[in-house]
Amino acid sequence: MGLPAGIAIGSGVIDAYAGWIGTVGAKVKLSEDTLDSHIPQNDVSQAFTRLAAVAGTSTCHLAMSEKPVFVPGVWGPYRDVLIPEYWMAEGGQSATGELLKHVIETHPAYNEATSLAESFNTNIYDYLNEHLRDLQQQQSAPTISYLGRHFFLYGDLFGNRSPIADANMKGSVVGLSPDKSVDGLALYYYGTMEFIALQTRQIIETMNKAGHQISSIFMSGSQCQNAILMELMATACDMPVLIPRYVHAAVVHGAAMLGAKAASTDAQGNGESLWSIMDRMSKAGKAVHPNKDATEKKLLGKKYEVFLEMCESQQRFRKGVDEVVEGWGKK
Repeated sequence: MGLPAGIAIGSGVIDAYAGWIGTVGAKVKLSEDTLDSHIPQNDVSQAFTRLAAVAGTSTCHLAMSEKPVFVPGVWGPYRDVLIPEYWMAEGGQSATGELLKHVIETHPAYNEATSLAESFNTNIYDYLNEHLRDLQQQQSAPTISYLGRHFFLYGDLFGNRSPIADANMKGSVVGLSPDKSVDGLALYYYGTMEFIALQTRQIIETMNKAGHQISSIFMSGSQCQNAILMELMATACDMPVLIPRYVHAAVVHGAAMLGAKAASTDAQGNGESLWSIMDRMSKAGKAVHPNKDATEKKLLGKKYEVFLEMCESQQRFRKGVDEVVEGWGKK
């Protein structure tokens, strides 16, 4: 490549892992909405309570632990992947951004909603978020979640990666209506966001039950810009969601930290620790806290029970049918 001899070369990582590096080292004060840079230096042990969620077309969930934690449906744990002597676990949702895109683009009101979004000089996601807020006001609803209280969407259209690791999972909906309007599209869109948030809770609860200690979500990726989704995730999971200062650059920021790590290393291989670099170079962002409305928490808690039942029922239905047709048509 024409590089001079002796130049420091940083180790490459998978893009989602660079997102972990670029986000979880941020100095945070979880009791406040706005994070500042005047908080004492982080200790690496704080990383054990922080789930990095790198959300784009799909979502990758990364968690570090001091000891190996084996979780059904979650890859790993892998030792020495990012920081020596510590373990990484990797879960994920097969489709999140792609699921939202699919639900919107296949609805009868998609073209109408797209035209309306263009007339307001915005994208369709921001337009639908604003439409949901308008519907909340028009119907005097206490929260946006109240609008979708009788709409139940299970969204594993592309199979399930975590935590049940079932590639045969599909989607299902309870609460169908003949509504082909933008209002109907907004309800489907909301239901999809609710599914993403509830499945995130399922993944976290599965990981914590196995021995992890996750108590906050550090987001990166395009979905950070979706305020309603971030609020839903915080309330559904009952923990703060941390959004990085540079929403579009968290992965690149992590890669830059790897470069700084390489540059700090001398000829004997001694250098600054990666966590120290993450602590020094991470910028404060914004915290989204769970809604304090007790009834909304109860509503999402009940919706979570329905979500789990829809997940389990689908597997049970499929198993029952497979037992009936086993060997059918085979010689």
